[in-house]
Amino acid sequence: MGIIGCGLITSELRFFSKLLKNVKIQAATDLILKRAVKIARKEHAYTNVEKMFMNEDFDAVYIATPHFLHKKFIEQAFIEGKHILCEKPVTISLDDAREILKLDKRYKNLKLGFNHQYRYDPNCANLIQGIKKNQLGDIYYSNCNVFFSRDLNYFNKGGWRTKIATAGGGTLLSQGSHIIDIMIWALGEPKSVIGKISNLKFKNIEVEDIGFGIVEFENGILGQINNSMIVEPRIRAADDICELLIFGQKGRVTYLGPWPSSIEWFGAINLKTITELEDTPPFITSINSFGEWILEDKPFLNTTEESTKVLRLIMALYKSSKTGKKEKIEKL
Repeated sequence: MGIIGCGLITSELRFFSKLLKNVKIQAATDLILKRAVKIARKEHAYTNVEKMFMNEDFDAVYIATPHFLHKKFIEQAFIEGKHILCEKPVTISLDDAREILKLDKRYKNLKLGFNHQYRYDPNCANLIQGIKKNQLGDIYYSNCNVFFSRDLNYFNKGGWRTKIATAGGGTLLSQGSHIIDIMIWALGEPKSVIGKISNLKFKNIEVEDIGFGIVEFENGILGQINNSMIVEPRIRAADDICELLIFGQKGRVTYLGPWPSSIEWFGAINLKTITELEDTPPFITSINSFGEWILEDKPFLNTTEESTKVLRLIMALYKSSKTGKKEKIEKL
């Protein structure tokens, strides 16, 4: 695997690299050379993506750049004949998402996946399987809560995060999209949303620091989104938290994450061991599963079609906040 973008998330990849089963980091590119050197050693570190493609032999590329560059590097990697794992979100607009979907269909011999890693959390898999096994009966509604804490350093270290043109959005797209993706995975295709976003703490940025939404799914289930990056102090000393609560005819289930996570069933059978996923960081399990997709053609959960569902919902929520009306969630 060659890597494009060596920021915080790629540093986590390097930290957990001993847990990678079928993926080897071959080369890395970053505008700041010393960051690429930390990931792939000096002889395989670059500041120019074209030179990495020219000089290195690898099968797949991992894209961990600012959001607005995802489409550009996905297209470039396809042209170079590489499989692709890209960080979420898919991109920053529905038009770009449509172009990426076209590319995915055009290059049928190459695989494109996105790192919505919560799908590889054993407790999220437990939740999904429990719902599919009808443990809660008919589902009524869901609450999706994201309680994150960010300060000015978060934006000072990555100025691109402050602008719509480069980030695409704020806390909903950057922090909330992971657990919103699980809500969609659990409840089905979203139909419409009414939402409101605002800047309550960070007044000099273009993207939201808080966002709310009420989602109507095609099956009639309702979902509530409560997403913030301005919770002070952190609810947990060492990390932020997110919650997904699903309420049904027979009981309810509560997921608490991100990792290490927990799950608890109420009024239903407490399903503890219904998934074969290992209890490793979901980020690493996702990358290992991407490797299995390439090497063994084992299905990967985070395809383009699946990963664009959360983007479509959040973009409709942003539109609703502008219009003050309920907005339909667009298809690609």
